[in-house]
Amino acid sequence: MVPTKLLLMNKALFLLTLLIPGLISAQEPPVPEGRRYKDIVADKYPNGNVYIGATSSHDQLNQPEGRVLANEFRYCTPANDFKQTTIHPQPGVWSWQKPDDWVQFAEDNNLILRMHGPISPQCSTWTREDARTPEELLQNMTEYMTELCKRYNGHANVRWMDVVNETVNSDGSWKASEPGVAGWETPWTEIGYETDIPSEFTNLDGKVPLYIIKAFQIATEHAPDIKLVLNQHSGMQPAMWAKVKDLILYLRSIGCRVDGVGWQAHIKLTTDDANQWETGAINNQDLSELIRWSHSNDLEFHITENNIHVRPHEEGNTAEHADVFAGIFNALLENRGTGVVTYNLWDILDVPHWSNPNIVKIGLWDRELKPKESYYRLQQILENPPPPVTPLSVDTGDFMGWLVFYDEGFTWNHTLNSWMYMSYDDYAMGSGAWCYFFN
Repeated sequence: MVPTKLLLMNKALFLLTLLIPGLISAQEPPVPEGRRYKDIVADKYPNGNVYIGATSSHDQLNQPEGRVLANEFRYCTPANDFKQTTIHPQPGVWSWQKPDDWVQFAEDNNLILRMHGPISPQCSTWTREDARTPEELLQNMTEYMTELCKRYNGHANVRWMDVVNETVNSDGSWKASEPGVAGWETPWTEIGYETDIPSEFTNLDGKVPLYIIKAFQIATEHAPDIKLVLNQHSGMQPAMWAKVKDLILYLRSIGCRVDGVGWQAHIKLTTDDANQWETGAINNQDLSELIRWSHSNDLEFHITENNIHVRPHEEGNTAEHADVFAGIFNALLENRGTGVVTYNLWDILDVPHWSNPNIVKIGLWDRELKPKESYYRLQQILENPPPPVTPLSVDTGDFMGWLVFYDEGFTWNHTLNSWMYMSYDDYAMGSGAWCYFFN
C-alpha cells in the first residue's frame, strides 16, 4: 500500500504542474538556430555515405540530453552500456536491461545504433583479477560476444559494432595485461597470441592477440547483419596505424569480416597531461590520408568519440575549440565521395572528467545545453561542405571526361596529371564526353 503522505505529495506536485505550465517546459533544451544536423544530412547527403551521431548514457535517455540526442542526430552510441562490464561481468551474471532500453530508444526515435567497444580495456574487475586463467577469460569473452551478437543481429536499427577497442599502444606495441585491477589494461591478452603470421604482415611483429581473432570470428559468424568496426584510440602515430592496418588485412586474410576503421578523436589541449588515451592537436592531412587508405581498402571510416579535453579555466575558449572540431570535421567530409564516413560526438555538453577533476570534457553544447560556437561551425560545414578529394586508386588511362563518385564530379587534368573537382552544374552542362559513375 502506498503511504497516504506520499499520495498527497504526488497530488500536490501534479496540481503544481497544472498551475505553473513552465515548470515542465523549462526542462526542454534550447532549440538551436538553423536546421538540425540530421535534417541537413538527409537533404544534402542522400546517398547514405555521411552519418552524424552522438553518445550518451542510459541515465540520460529520458532527460534533456536524451532529447537533444533524438532531435539532432541520425545515430546514437551508448557510452558503456553494451560493454562486458555491464552485460556479463563474471560467470553466471547477465544484465540486458540497459542495452535493451537503448535498442527501444533507437526504434522509438528512428535512430541508428552503434554498439560500442564490446572487447576492450574497459572490462569488469573480475576479468582484471590476476587469478583469472586464460581458459576462464576465453570462456567469458566467448559467452558474452556470442550472446551479444545473437541478441541484436537482425534489429533494423543496429547498424555497427566496435568488435574490439584500443588494441594497440601509441608506440605500435600491443596493449597488454598489467598486474592488479587498478590500471587501464587489456587482460584479454592473457588468452594468448597467434604466432603463425605470414611474413607479408611485417608490422604485426610475428604475433596477434588471440582475443582479437576470436572476437572477429564470433562476430563474423553470429552478426552477419551488423557492420564490424575495429576502433582505435590515440592520434596519428605512424607505428600504431601501421600495425592497425596490417591487423585488419591479416584478419581479412583468415576469413574474418572487417567493415570499418574507427578513430576515437579524443583531443587534449592540455600539454602537461601524459594520458595516452587522448592526443594533442593532429595534422588533419594525416587524418585525411588515413580515411583515404580505409576507403581504398573498401572500409568505412568512423570518427567514434570526438571531444576535447581542457583545464577548467579554458572551458570558455570557444573559438579555439570550434577550430579543433571544424578541422576534424572538414577532413572527414572531404572524403565523403569515396566511401562511408561517420562522425560521433562523445560528449554532447561540457562535463567534468569522470576521474580527473582538473579536466573538463568539451562538447558542442554548454552545461545548460545551449549550442556553442562549435555547434554552429559544424552546422555551417554540413550546409556548405568542402570539395571532395579524389580517390587514391583510379586507373586514369587516356580517359577524357568526368568521373562521378556519389554525385560528386571529377575531371582529369592532363597538365596537372591529377583529378580535379568539378561541380555538378559544370559537368552536367558538358557535352561530347564520357561520364563514368561509381556509387
